[in-house]
Amino acid sequence: MDCHVIEEGRPQQRIQIFRRLAGWLASGADRFRHLPRLDLNAAPDRVKRDLGFLDGRDPYYEDERMR
Repeated sequence: MDCHVIEEGRPQQRIQIFRRLAGWLASGADRFRHLPRLDLNAAPDRVKRDLGFLDGRDPYYEDERMR
């Protein structure tokens, strides 16, 4: 006599887990897509100068050794 067990709950649970995971990944991708961006054309010259875009040099940053 053979005993065959049919487990229907496990595949259904796996599908639900994959759907949840896909939803989380999609919402995370949407968050990264809408990160704020710097529009250099709309930025005033003083901001561009502070960032180092107008003088041809690298942007200024504070060195940890100077503190």
